[in-house]
Amino acid sequence: MIFLRYMAACALFIIVISNPAERHEKRGTIQKKAWWNFTYQMLSIFGLGNSLFLFDYGCFCGYRGHGESVDTIDNCCQVHDACYTMIEEENKCWFHPKWTPYDYIISNVTGKNRVECKDEKDSCHWDVCMCEKIFVDCIHLHIEEYNDESLFLDTEEKCEER
Repeated sequence: MIFLRYMAACALFIIVISNPAERHEKRGTIQKKAWWNFTYQMLSIFGLGNSLFLFDYGCFCGYRGHGESVDTIDNCCQVHDACYTMIEEENKCWFHPKWTPYDYIISNVTGKNRVECKDEKDSCHWDVCMCEKIFVDCIHLHIEEYNDESLFLDTEEKCEER
């Protein structure tokens, strides 16, 4: 099972790298429009190895999303899920937020890569981008709290509602 998860992560990485979407690099800024914006942001800011650790982490990072978060990193994922749910409930978007493209740049002005949303404020695309930005900033803030024991957690046992 773990092997399949790693294979899926590698396939996703290859898709993102080979993406023909618009890319512009200038003075430490990357601008890109694509359906896989979130994955590209994670790879650009944290690198491949550090991005994969969220593929199946805790109770909320990945596809499960239930129970209580096990730590602050898992809480970042829980907040991200809640952000998507809020967007869906507002019915602003034609598609699920994870499939909604948006315009953003990744800038490195202060020595740290940061996401900046470029769509019209309060639009569906802006809201989705802000969910991603808040998530990336949260992970950036709590990356030192990463716990190996929360990777590939037995969710049936550890993620019960409390």
